[in-house]
Amino acid sequence: MAKGASPHVLIVGAGLGGLLLGQNLRKNNISFEIFERDPSDNVRIQGWAIGLHTILDELDASVPDDLGSRDFINHLLPLKHNYEFAWYRHDRTTKLGVRDDGSGKFIRANRARLRNWLATNMPIQYGKRALRIEESNDTVTVHFEDGTSATGDILVGAEGPYSPTRKYLLGGKDVIRKPRQGTISGEAILSGREMKEQLALGHSCYLVDISPDDENPSFLFCGLSEAFEDGKSGRYYYNMFWRDEGATDKNFWPYSASKEKLYETALEKTAHLPDKLRSIVVRTGPEGMKQPPIHFWTLTMTPDQLPHGRVTLMGDSAHAMPSFRGEGGFHALLDALNLGKALAKIKTNDTAVIKKVLGEYQDEMIERGSKASAWSSIAFDQAWSSENAQPKIVWGLPVVPLPEEKIDE
Repeated sequence: MAKGASPHVLIVGAGLGGLLLGQNLRKNNISFEIFERDPSDNVRIQGWAIGLHTILDELDASVPDDLGSRDFINHLLPLKHNYEFAWYRHDRTTKLGVRDDGSGKFIRANRARLRNWLATNMPIQYGKRALRIEESNDTVTVHFEDGTSATGDILVGAEGPYSPTRKYLLGGKDVIRKPRQGTISGEAILSGREMKEQLALGHSCYLVDISPDDENPSFLFCGLSEAFEDGKSGRYYYNMFWRDEGATDKNFWPYSASKEKLYETALEKTAHLPDKLRSIVVRTGPEGMKQPPIHFWTLTMTPDQLPHGRVTLMGDSAHAMPSFRGEGGFHALLDALNLGKALAKIKTNDTAVIKKVLGEYQDEMIERGSKASAWSSIAFDQAWSSENAQPKIVWGLPVVPLPEEKIDE
């Protein structure tokens, strides 16, 4: 590389974090390549929607102008409702939660819309599954399944929970594990009265305590993935969670169960709920069950487990977490913002400088992300089952009783 120039960066993984990092590098004229294991016509979207809050201003400032407005990523558009996240606790009648005041400080983004926005003008190389990584004194090379390879000065592993980059850094070992949390997922397209009923329960999403007792926490999370252009219909989804020691086994039964069995179990676990709080489960039907259910992982590490060098991690590759606190995607984007700032500081290919700058980023990222991952598991186990455990502030918004309302739109 030329003296005084920025290193050439290889990004392995074109999920939300990898794409945001790529846009940041593109804006700052830092040379990079970005690779995605999936083919261009079949990119997986892990999850339905993601909450964005304290990073919105920095997100806007970190991407090039040619991305255009991010307004369309809001999952509620074209509806006029503000973001709302509701809780229905033990009595399953009282509606608590948070609601945006219309200032736009918090939005819930449809993941597919957000990914499409971040992929704007991004030179993604598809069908590139990483197999092997090699480092020399001043370069790093990634070898792909299709027989090709790429060489750069820095490599960022953003491939998600199954990250080959993480395994390389850990010397072939791995520390990721399954949480003690069973999951069943379903989705349905709703319109008319059915959609109005769901919007009334929670404009964006809501959580229902369906536990039979405090010793066996189980919850139903329902959310709007996206409202459609007609403003009268939309795609809804739910994830049902329950504590289950068997869930740590790779052969846990939901992973191989039929859609009919998954649906039957969901009906059984919600049979005691008021009709309005289980209506989305009933409405989904066997055909709407996600088979297998969405997978969650728990990954916590300490900074000393990962070497400092030309290879680093971000997102689920470094700190995968259950979705109970809804923070996995947020931390991946925060990683991208922080790593983008770190890379902008490097104007040399000197190994010592790269190790220092990337090491500082990596240590903070691992400590912050692992803490969030641990708290996600703790939050599920505690599950706000007592009055003292109920959160008072969520994403900077006060948790308050929310009024019941009739949706006219």
